[in-house]
Amino acid sequence: MLCITFDNFGSAAGDALPWPCPASIPAAEWAAYNQIGLELGHPRILQLLDELQIRCTYFAEGYAALRHPDELLAWHAAGHEIAMHGWKHEMWTGIASREEEDRLIQLAVSSIRGLTGLAPVGFRPPGLAINPWTDELLATHGIRYVSLSLVGGSDAARAPAPGATATMLTRVAVLPTDPALIDGAVIHPRFGGIFGTLDATAAYEQLYLSALAHETARPDEPWVLVVHPFTSGNRAWFGFEHFMRRLALAFGPARFALAKDAVPSTTRARAPLD
Repeated sequence: MLCITFDNFGSAAGDALPWPCPASIPAAEWAAYNQIGLELGHPRILQLLDELQIRCTYFAEGYAALRHPDELLAWHAAGHEIAMHGWKHEMWTGIASREEEDRLIQLAVSSIRGLTGLAPVGFRPPGLAINPWTDELLATHGIRYVSLSLVGGSDAARAPAPGATATMLTRVAVLPTDPALIDGAVIHPRFGGIFGTLDATAAYEQLYLSALAHETARPDEPWVLVVHPFTSGNRAWFGFEHFMRRLALAFGPARFALAKDAVPSTTRARAPLD
């Protein structure tokens, strides 16, 4: 099944991106990427998804419910799942204490619930890794699944980043999320990405072939794509639009699933307890 997900909601994590401006991007444009993603990317993406009758999951920072309430409600009203991406995009394994993490989860859950009327049931930690106590806290706050990179597993794209941890059993279900299936990690900065080497057309051709191969070999398992509106709703838009139209034509809306419905019930992972 195809699980198209979105990360980073407008300026909920701050006005500017946390990475240095690439030489190929004007500094003024780079400084406005989050706002461009919100004002240009969100409307065109929502319109495309509505046209294709595809529903997706947006992993939004909880603070987005306060900073961008109308925009977040637009996704909710269109039938998309609103899940959690931290409070203000904190690097999750950098949170020093259980108490601080509990506070941030509570803020995010209560803010999203207060705006949409529904508490989020999913969580994608920035960095795709969690702390030893995270899964217990998530379960306490009603979170049923977590989107993680299964480091060392068959779907691992690369070795863990500094500070990332190995995986083991957890109390909540895991949505396996491959770092190689993140738009900004595949697309070159000149074409709207962050760390990639390909132009948007080549990147989305590669991603399409990956989805096609997955649906042929493992159609009952989720193929999870991570999309950022400041990338794929901006400079990479035409590549993303063409990609989505091809997927919809090839598989139809029924093959797309919200993250909460795509989580494999038997796949669980977590950070070690020591």
